[in-house]
Amino acid sequence: MPTAGILGTGATDFFCTAVATVSKALVQLLRDPGLTVLVLAALLILVLFAATRTTWTPAAPLRIARRRSWGQTLAAAGRMYVGRPKLFLGIGLLFIPLGALIGLLQALILGGLGLVGVDTTGERAGGLVLLLLGVGTTLTLLGLALVQAATACALVEVDGGRPIGPARAYRLAFRRVRPFLGGLGFAVVVWIALNLTTVLIPIAIWIAVRWILLAQVVELEDRSALEGLRRSSELVRGRWLRVASLVGVGALVVLAAGPLIGASLILLTDAPLPLLNVIAGIVYALAMPFVALTTAYVYFDARVREELEPAAPATLPAEVQPG
Repeated sequence: MPTAGILGTGATDFFCTAVATVSKALVQLLRDPGLTVLVLAALLILVLFAATRTTWTPAAPLRIARRRSWGQTLAAAGRMYVGRPKLFLGIGLLFIPLGALIGLLQALILGGLGLVGVDTTGERAGGLVLLLLGVGTTLTLLGLALVQAATACALVEVDGGRPIGPARAYRLAFRRVRPFLGGLGFAVVVWIALNLTTVLIPIAIWIAVRWILLAQVVELEDRSALEGLRRSSELVRGRWLRVASLVGVGALVVLAAGPLIGASLILLTDAPLPLLNVIAGIVYALAMPFVALTTAYVYFDARVREELEPAAPATLPAEVQPG
């Protein structure tokens, strides 16, 4: 079965992995049913406990600059996305040519090095992998930052009652593209350097969450590259787990959506497998604004709590100006 997809997603790869995982779980269930059932029950209880420990309503997707509970943040992002599908599906379309560009550049690097006589095997393969990692990571994060910036701009315009479309949202985002590139370039260099050491990967994850609000800060607070990274760290300070869990759950939903739909089509249709991989990648791209919406609501919640919490009661309507 072909495993290559676009944008890092593949329905066939997900399908094979799911089959293998469920098969191992079934074997374990037959060998030790008591322990397996106990583990599954514990996981179910943990999920139910987490879901009932937060407030999900009112979702209130508008009046964006206000406090929200953990559940309200996800609910607001979902309602905003579903309520304006043309706007956010259009913003997500950026990830489709971006995935093609990443694949093309990686193929050109591999093919170009081979044509000029550079050995891409053996000891030199490590350097090539590092180069491809840097190119792919930079372009992917650049696309994500632009989607987040365009989504933040669109969210502010929608909240203000002004007309906005995907093209105008990107035009607004590109006004601050230079700070994006500067902050993003610095973050990518630091992130790759930490990951190469292996032992510092936990530090890389910690820093990535601290800098996750860069796009919103640069766009809505008119900050420079390094000021944006510093401001993002200030907003996340004391809320690291909350920010990480919300953005992580949003990303998990988006990453799973495409492969799940593609894997379902494998079972229900006779469509060619490479086509299903492409469909999974397109679904992933179109769903990406949901992560950007979640991150934007996280940004506004953190900003409201920082500016108003010392003086205001912990009620939903406490607000600040969006920017």
